[in-house]
Amino acid sequence: MAESERPAVLYGIQPYMFEPESDPDDEETPAEETQLRMEQDVSEWCLCGKCEKMATEPENICCREIEQVTRRMKQLQVTPSCMVDHPGMDPVCFNVFSLQNAFNIYRADYGPLRLRGVQHRYRFLAYRSFVSWCWGFLGRKVRVVIPACVVLGIQREFPDAQGSYVGFRPPID
Repeated sequence: MAESERPAVLYGIQPYMFEPESDPDDEETPAEETQLRMEQDVSEWCLCGKCEKMATEPENICCREIEQVTRRMKQLQVTPSCMVDHPGMDPVCFNVFSLQNAFNIYRADYGPLRLRGVQHRYRFLAYRSFVSWCWGFLGRKVRVVIPACVVLGIQREFPDAQGSYVGFRPPID
């Protein structure tokens, strides 16, 4: 038998020898067994202590659960317990002069922003600024869920007179 014709077994190589094995402890829980956050107490999923229950399931997420947000938080010498406490939140999301500048950039890129009321406009621009700050440019029809604590912080800073907020809407194809 020629050297190239020897079975791999003679060399101690077994099929799938280097493939990772599954670990039953690491496997995801079936959807039926996963408790929805809407049904849980906020303290069961909020890690920062500033989240509140939101209107839809995807919105019930804490700042400490999103890699792009925690990466921003860890850039500081002392990591804040919540993204709302990050010193960058004021100039990026809460400062009306920065948001006015963001409005001018938005208008130059996309045309007029058709939102009624200055508070609504500032909320919209604050959400966009936060996403841009943490994720960068996402592209058209790409949306991410903003942590509950950040949404609440922006809503407190720029409240709706009737307390009516839209919440997260996935892109329409």
